[in-house]
Amino acid sequence: MDGKFHAVIGAGTGVAVAQTTGQDAIGTAVLLAAGMVASLAPDLDTAGKLANKISLSHKMIQGFVRTAGILLGGYALLALSGAAMYIGLALGVFLLLLAPKFSQRLMLLVSGIAIIAAGIALEAIWAGLAGLYVVIASIASHRGCTHSLIGLLFFGVITFYIHEQFQITGLCWTLMLAYLSHLLADMRFIPGNKRGIKLFWPLSRKAI
Repeated sequence: MDGKFHAVIGAGTGVAVAQTTGQDAIGTAVLLAAGMVASLAPDLDTAGKLANKISLSHKMIQGFVRTAGILLGGYALLALSGAAMYIGLALGVFLLLLAPKFSQRLMLLVSGIAIIAAGIALEAIWAGLAGLYVVIASIASHRGCTHSLIGLLFFGVITFYIHEQFQITGLCWTLMLAYLSHLLADMRFIPGNKRGIKLFWPLSRKAI
């Protein structure tokens, strides 16, 4: 299912929980946003829209590295001589060749590591675990572990620590139900989902 539909379902989940728990406008907005994020979290393994929002653009990094390579090569050619010039030119070429290697998945991996570091620095268990989730998603195959019961359970642990720190009424239910809605919406019984998900991964790789 397209990410926009997952986001709409997640937002609707947040609003439904807000109405059930008697939230005001601000509380409803918080749960709506939380539902959208949680409903898109499983698709971090595709390096899609949510991945782009929490990591630097790989195209921006590629452009920066290419520019650095050109500047370094130009400086070596115009301002250096002898061995230093050849070394500078070699480094410039190396950066130009390296630039295309910076994929969105790599940036997502780096972002996950940064989130883990921030969680440790801030002594926020939920942030550290969220960073670990991002790292795992960055190297996982699409519709693999993040679309399984294990992924749901791990996200539940993150949700528990978020609830422990923020104590926002309805937040726990919103996060879990929105994440679950993504798994249900990607199952084969929904029209157009021929691929399905490996719900019982890694015990079973059969898509349902």
